[in-house]
Amino acid sequence: MSGGRLPCLLPGRNEAACTDLNRNLFVKKVALIAAAVLSLTILGGCANGKSPLDYETGTFVAPEKVQQLKTARASQEQVVQEIGYPSSKSEISSKEMWRYEYNLITAIPFVGKNKAEATIFEWSKSGKLLDAYKTNGGNGSSSNPLLKAAGM
Repeated sequence: MSGGRLPCLLPGRNEAACTDLNRNLFVKKVALIAAAVLSLTILGGCANGKSPLDYETGTFVAPEKVQQLKTARASQEQVVQEIGYPSSKSEISSKEMWRYEYNLITAIPFVGKNKAEATIFEWSKSGKLLDAYKTNGGNGSSSNPLLKAAGM
């Protein structure tokens, strides 16, 4: 073995054929390692239930955060500071309703579940927090074609 080349172990093959074979095996190994690293990188986010390829819209509000704000009887300013501005505001039965929409479509099947939920804050006319809760789904059908395709 000289010059760092691998010896030709195949009977009846000349040195050039062995070099080409070794080069092809090396390229295949490198491609396989690169594919494995890429797969691990993409799926690495799945440990927390999310992948970088997931489609996500809106504002996710953790149930613990909703309970914390509800228990503290947070003001509208505190809610905006903690979560941000709502997706929509409406008035129903003399209550102001703040709605935070959240949608998640997982890119990798069987790894996570698609989500379509909303977090609602109900306020009195004077701005006092009356109730806060999460719902499953939005107001009827979504206009987002990706959500429709995902059955949401």
